[in-house]
Amino acid sequence: MSNLKGRLSSSENIIKPLPLKRKNPNPLYSQVNAETYRGADIWLITLSDLLLLLVIFFVILFSMELQKRAPNISVRAESKENQIEKKVSAINTDPSLLSMSASIEEDLIATLNLGKGQPEVTVKRVANQVTLTFAERIVFDPGHALLKPSAQTTLDKVAFFIQERPYLIIEVQGYTDDRPINNTRYPSNWELSVDRATQVAKALIGLGVNPYQLSVKGFGEYHSLNPNDSDENRLKNRRVEIQFSLPSQ
Repeated sequence: MSNLKGRLSSSENIIKPLPLKRKNPNPLYSQVNAETYRGADIWLITLSDLLLLLVIFFVILFSMELQKRAPNISVRAESKENQIEKKVSAINTDPSLLSMSASIEEDLIATLNLGKGQPEVTVKRVANQVTLTFAERIVFDPGHALLKPSAQTTLDKVAFFIQERPYLIIEVQGYTDDRPINNTRYPSNWELSVDRATQVAKALIGLGVNPYQLSVKGFGEYHSLNPNDSDENRLKNRRVEIQFSLPSQ
């Protein structure tokens, strides 16, 4: 009986499973392998340094090339400005153009019969450019861009004058004073001045002027003739100008 119990106890000892030793789940990343990979990563640092040096090298080359080209660019710009200045000076000093512009000034004054009760309309010539100026009160009401009937006779004469000279370049310009305007139609003086110049240009076109001769500009309260420090000066600043220019040669 004792022998049987001894055999059973010994068989239980045999059947009982032995504890398994846990293996390293990542044998490739052992401490030894980690040291090996850590040494192998050095080439990445060397490569990044090399790429950085290459970038710096190309940036330096690019900046040197720009410095070489900069003098040429500046010389070209200066030469172009000189050409423009020479061209403008040639136009302004050309005796034939000056003579033509003087003739245009005289003919315009004669056509409008200026000096006979029309102090609000003036003609002025600078070099080859003749400017016809209308005071606001004979063409528009303050703050509005609807042409007055009183301006119709003068615009008829101007339109006839332009039609007789299809070679002229016409620019209609609108000006205001510095008093602010802000309503649903004109948020600022810019819009008012442009609308006034546009209405004059449209009236000239309606009277037979070629639209290809015309252009429109609005300057608002800027480019004033006088300081905006009195009602009289503000009245002079509110105006419409028609500039007559000869084409450049």
